[in-house]
Amino acid sequence: MNKKFSILILCLLVFGALFIQTDLVFGFEKNTRLLKEHGSGKVYVLAKARKYWIRSPEIFNSYQFDWKNIKETSVAELIKYSDAKLISKAGDSKVYYIADGKKRWIATPQAFNANGFDWQDILQIGQLDFDSYLTSKEITGDLSQESSGTVTVEMQAITDINAPQGIDFSPLWEAWKQAESKFVDKDKLNKQEMVTGAIKGMLKATGDPYTVFFDPKEAKKFSQDVTGYFGGIGAELGYKNGIVIVTPLKNTPAEKAGIQAGDKILAVDGESFTDDTTVEEAVTKIRGEKGTKVILTVKRKGIDELLEFSIVRDTIKVPTVEWEKKGADIAHIKVFNFFGKVDEDFHNAIKEALAQGNKRIILDLRNNPGGILDAAINMSSEFIPKSGLIVSEDFGEKQSKNEFRSFGGGLAENVPTVVLINGGSASASEIVAGALKDSRGIKLIGEKTFGKGSIQEIVDIKGGGSLKITIAKWIRPSGKTIEGEGVMPDITIELTDVDKIAGRDPQLDKAMQEVNLLPLR
Repeated sequence: MNKKFSILILCLLVFGALFIQTDLVFGFEKNTRLLKEHGSGKVYVLAKARKYWIRSPEIFNSYQFDWKNIKETSVAELIKYSDAKLISKAGDSKVYYIADGKKRWIATPQAFNANGFDWQDILQIGQLDFDSYLTSKEITGDLSQESSGTVTVEMQAITDINAPQGIDFSPLWEAWKQAESKFVDKDKLNKQEMVTGAIKGMLKATGDPYTVFFDPKEAKKFSQDVTGYFGGIGAELGYKNGIVIVTPLKNTPAEKAGIQAGDKILAVDGESFTDDTTVEEAVTKIRGEKGTKVILTVKRKGIDELLEFSIVRDTIKVPTVEWEKKGADIAHIKVFNFFGKVDEDFHNAIKEALAQGNKRIILDLRNNPGGILDAAINMSSEFIPKSGLIVSEDFGEKQSKNEFRSFGGGLAENVPTVVLINGGSASASEIVAGALKDSRGIKLIGEKTFGKGSIQEIVDIKGGGSLKITIAKWIRPSGKTIEGEGVMPDITIELTDVDKIAGRDPQLDKAMQEVNLLPLR
């Protein structure tokens, strides 16, 4: 047999075998999780932390899903899941990339690898679903290069029908032309990178640190972890005039190294951060292979000199809920995050605590960085009577708000309760704390929360990049905004480093005192 022909056959066999092997990774099951976007008819199926849009009732029925299993949720939860982009058809070794209702065959293993695709992300779909996509041109290389071969900018008026009216773009084109004609190293100009830089600069001008652009390489790396497992040092990051630690997670390398909530990160491995460094850029630099070392230089409030921490990265598994009995009849329930099955774990913790004779609850949300909205709604419903308002999504001027209300019937509706919060309480933690205070009058004790109350959506754009855009803000039942404001405690008590070293917890002590004053129902 001809040698080249043999190699070709071998390549096809290996390529086909790889596709066939991964076809089985994402098969739909009848009991899979189904989510419906609040205020929309779109239904998604979840598989391995990715969402896939079921595009018609006929396709839905072809998978033998049960309509009764659909759970309505918010845009905020849905955008935590990346979109499924790779599909294959049962019995066919070909793999396709889907976008804008079209499917494109990935023609070679080289093209698959050039785009950073992952074999485990391939989703096997049915014939009816497969045929519903229009067929577009095959992919033979890097998608990010398809539109970057030549970039030509004309000085004429913009004719794009999507261009905003009344905006003068001529300074941009003039700057482009001058750079092209006068830059000393013209041969080193990468015009596609110049376009990327223009987009990043435009979004930075919004003043919102959470609205950012990912170029194709960054977009491939970016993903929201919603399972409770991830690699790194185990610290939640946020933005407050720079990159800060929202909280180090329990029993993680960051906590063990001595990282504290509120620490401002100035450098990673000697590379300085600026006030313009985004959270995503910081995460990319801090995360790495398990077992490798990363050095963080931080500024801590109240300490003049900079602190340096050498931390060995590890695979992080964060606990969800723990509880213990305090005093005669108090259940101290600590919630560490709002990922995984935390709402189920929380329900079971309350059930177990009450069954053991506890009659009061201290809900501890300190150093809880948040997570999935559904969990916050379910957990708030344990305390708030049916139809009580929990939180609203505000999409801005002239747009209606989405309201999320209690399901009612919770185990702790009539249980005397207080809540512990601090500067490491963020996002879903702030939703729960605000809801319990506003809709049931539950007292908050500790320190002001972080103030992360905005919702971001990931939008794919041409060329393989994506935008992460703030589309809405969380509004408490009282009408107060969480973003940038945080949630204020009713009783402010600081937990100092001296307290920690001495093993004291004055916040918890005050919570026990206050909850004991509440009458039993």
